[in-house]
Amino acid sequence: MPSFGKRVMTGLCGFAPLAWASVAAAEVEPLADAVHGEQRLDVRSEVPTYAYAYTAYGATAKALGVQAYGLGLSASGQKGVLGGGVMMWGAPIDRLTLIGDAQRNVYGNFAPSAAVVVRILGKNADGWSLGGLGKFKVEGFGNGKPIGAGTPPSKPGEIESEVEAGFLLSYAKTGGFHFDLNAVTGMGMGDDGEVDEEARLRIGYDVTRLFRLGMDGQVRARVNGRRYLPNGRIWDFAAGPQAILGSKSFFGSLTGGPATMGLVSDHVGWNVIASVGGTTF
Repeated sequence: MPSFGKRVMTGLCGFAPLAWASVAAAEVEPLADAVHGEQRLDVRSEVPTYAYAYTAYGATAKALGVQAYGLGLSASGQKGVLGGGVMMWGAPIDRLTLIGDAQRNVYGNFAPSAAVVVRILGKNADGWSLGGLGKFKVEGFGNGKPIGAGTPPSKPGEIESEVEAGFLLSYAKTGGFHFDLNAVTGMGMGDDGEVDEEARLRIGYDVTRLFRLGMDGQVRARVNGRRYLPNGRIWDFAAGPQAILGSKSFFGSLTGGPATMGLVSDHVGWNVIASVGGTTF
């Protein structure tokens, strides 16, 4: 692992004890206190997405939220890289969550996106929920060299915008088990006819009133089109353990593990996503 990559991983992983100390110092508030006959909401379940998977229920009506995040990636055969950005969301009405994201990705490109989550059935902390996802992003799936053009690319090619649509399935219980499964199809906006299929999965359990532990990941593959990824493959993945801390209106998360997503080498690397943020209810 390059020395720069080690510094990236060390710096981002240092977020965990700082976030823990901050949350532990806050006043402990029960997740299920009765407030005028209603159940108090858990901030950790108000965030539409932390790393990969989206919730099907989105945010509470009239809520606004923001999170700042950093991305770190390291692998053999390439330099360690850093990225990051800011994501904002709001729910103007019940069942509708709007999400805007502005980031510098691990390829060094500005890659904004806009998404909408529509809750079809169920609601947060009420058991199973079914929802739909629509998303536009500047960065497409296949942005390497055309297939058959010779050796695998060593850097991304021309960026192609992409539209995504998918179904979201979630299960959530306050103080217990949480599950999010997404099935998403992405379609490139250029002339190459790029189409990719994605599966995203997040599982978590509320170990305490402040701390949720689980995993989050994504795998995707090109099903139509003529371009490689920058690492010379037509598929990629990223997955790993996830820790989420939350108290009152503030939260922090740390996700990391093996990945080929975002690489320009043909190795398996390691990535870390750390975020902090807050939301209204």
